[in-house]
Formats: sequence, structure tokens, C-alpha cells
Amino acid sequence: MDYESHLFLGGILGTIMILVMHHFYGWFESDLESIILMIIIVYIYSLLPDVDAKSSQIVWTFIPLGLLAITSGYLLKNDTYLVSGIALIAITFIAAQFMPHRGFTHSILFGLAVSLPWIYLSWNYSVLAFICFYSHLLGDEEYFKMV
Repeated sequence: MDYESHLFLGGILGTIMILVMHHFYGWFESDLESIILMIIIVYIYSLLPDVDAKSSQIVWTFIPLGLLAITSGYLLKNDTYLVSGIALIAITFIAAQFMPHRGFTHSILFGLAVSLPWIYLSWNYSVLAFICFYSHLLGDEEYFKMV
């Protein structure tokens, strides 16, 4: 699948999950900040498995984000932004350069590992991130790939 199809599938499954869980269980706020965060999660996690492909949309999203974080960290004298930007660029470069396409980044285990950090904000976002990540695996017909 191309990145637009992955975004479409992730957007559909993510939106269904958000609406159903909000309606039945009260998950997810409907304020602007929460909506923007949900859109960012859907975008990133629907494309994240392709971080192992040099020409993927997510690689070309992460590189400018990393540069923006580095620049902001330098100008604002914020070490967290600076180190985060350097780490994002380094990890993206290593994954795109040295990992085989549809290798470990296209696995359920990797999806769980990259979705779990959202638990510190809210486990609802962690579940949303995994659903969107898994939508990518569904689109690539990697239904049960664990590692």
C-alpha cells in the first residue's frame, strides 16, 4: 500500500475507535488540544512501520521535525528539545538505512513498544496509537507478525 492508503485506513479505524469509545465509555475529550493530539497520533502511527524505508513519508516527516526540535532547543536553550531532535533524526536514519523493509518495524511487538509510552499521558492514547499502528500491518497483510 502507498502512504495515502495507510493514512486512509488508519484514519478510518482510528476515527471509529475514537467515536465508539467516546460514545460508550467517555474516552477522549473533544477540546481542540485533544483533537490535534489525536490527529497527530493517527498520522504518525498509521505510517510508523515504514520508518525502515528511506523514501517513506514518515522518514520525510521525522527529519524536519527533528531539525525543528534541534533548532528550537538551541534557540530556547532547552536541552530536552535538543536531545529529542538529535535522537529522532539518529533513530530515523538508522532505521531507514540499516533495517530491512517489513522487518521488525512491521511487527506487533514493535507496535506495542512504540505505543506504550503514551500510557504516561493516558492509556486511551496508547490504545489509539496501537490501533493505528496495527492498521498499517493490516494494510500490508502482516496480520499476526509478532517479531
